[in-house]
Amino acid sequence: MSPLLLQQIAFMVLAAISLSGAWGVIRAHSVFVSALWLILSFVGVAGLYVMLEAGFLAVIQVLVYVGAISVLILFAIMLTEDVMGQAEPASQWPLAVLIVLPFFGMLAKAAFTADWQLSAGSVAPPEGASISAETAKLVTTAIPAEQGFRLPGQVVMLGRSLMTEHLLAFEVVAVVLLVALVGAIVIARD
Repeated sequence: MSPLLLQQIAFMVLAAISLSGAWGVIRAHSVFVSALWLILSFVGVAGLYVMLEAGFLAVIQVLVYVGAISVLILFAIMLTEDVMGQAEPASQWPLAVLIVLPFFGMLAKAAFTADWQLSAGSVAPPEGASISAETAKLVTTAIPAEQGFRLPGQVVMLGRSLMTEHLLAFEVVAVVLLVALVGAIVIARD
């Protein structure tokens, strides 16, 4: 099998995971089960980020959405009275399907008729690419290398930004999240 075919198969599997998780969210009869399906959808999206070679976004997707937001939603559901019970199935879903089908058809037509060939100018240079000295003067984060200057990766630039310019905001967010976690634990114990 060619690498391109393997990538296409992996994409189809991850897209199916994401879409089945989303379908489970809207079809589940319990809000709690919907939240669990939402976690599956988030994991599928993280896998798609990995396929796009955006490892940092994939890690953030798992940590923030799967780890934090989903747990927050589950906490809210469990702390709310009478939400854990079974709900009646929605009776309007056939009408919703009829409304969505034309939009899905337009999306499918656009996806299958679009010219997906990339031009040379639309592809970003690889991480760590060398640049000329003139360009390095314009970029304050360029690192001298053997041949020209090397640009740091996005993760390095983000880390520098968080730990220098935005350190106070970063620490304030950490304290607020800690207070919210302690508050949730206190509420859950009562």
